[in-house]
Amino acid sequence: MGAIPAEVVRRPERARGDHPLCSFAAVGPDASRLVAGQTASDVYAPLRALAESDGYLVLLGVGLTSATLLHLAEECAGRTLFRRWARGPDGEIRLVPVGGCSDGFDAFAPLLAPVKRETRVGPSAWIAYPAAEMLSIAIRAIQRTPALTRCADPACVRCSDAVAGGPLLDQRSS
Repeated sequence: MGAIPAEVVRRPERARGDHPLCSFAAVGPDASRLVAGQTASDVYAPLRALAESDGYLVLLGVGLTSATLLHLAEECAGRTLFRRWARGPDGEIRLVPVGGCSDGFDAFAPLLAPVKRETRVGPSAWIAYPAAEMLSIAIRAIQRTPALTRCADPACVRCSDAVAGGPLLDQRSS
């Protein structure tokens, strides 16, 4: 995901979530509390905790296509998350929830503009959004206009499935 996340993961004092494919890592006094709820079946618990704590989502030199919080918004809006096979710490292989295509997430920019804070550091744009407000705006937008998240590729199966509510899952795979 980039140099800063890689450095956070390398730090010995970091707290790490418990998802076999998409674990969150954090440093600082609230790190353990923020990531503690993440499990193999609840991939976005740290982002929910961030929003509940009045935290901010900060994008450093990247745009909304890198804003994982928007996948949480999809889930909160009623979409079923995609599933991928992963090996857990016990060695068992299982299906775990993950996000889908995020290439269309720049469409949220005009909706999020009122809560966006931006500065430049050298050539890099640093953008911050209050997580709870961002989540709330995105949930309402997805519920109102499901195709808002669709990417530019008309053949993108992940986007087609997401707009339809997510992949169809039977009881064995959920």
